[in-house]
Amino acid sequence: MTDQPMKLLAVRLPEAERRRIKSLAASQGLTLQEAVHQAIEAWASKLQAEGALMLEPWPAPPAGELPKPKRTGRTSKRT
Repeated sequence: MTDQPMKLLAVRLPEAERRRIKSLAASQGLTLQEAVHQAIEAWASKLQAEGALMLEPWPAPPAGELPKPKRTGRTSKRT
């Protein structure tokens, strides 16, 4: 991993799927965090090879100019 500050990424998965992914990671000697990071990197590499991904990272907007989320007219439902 890098020396950059870490941010939380939360994903909702059924318990059985989470256990399966965690077991696959452990079988490769990886933590769940390392496995997820490798999976995202592999996905990004595949997209880049297909020409669907920019080579440069997205530029951060200047402070105070963050885009506001668009309203979809749908209400969220808690599960």
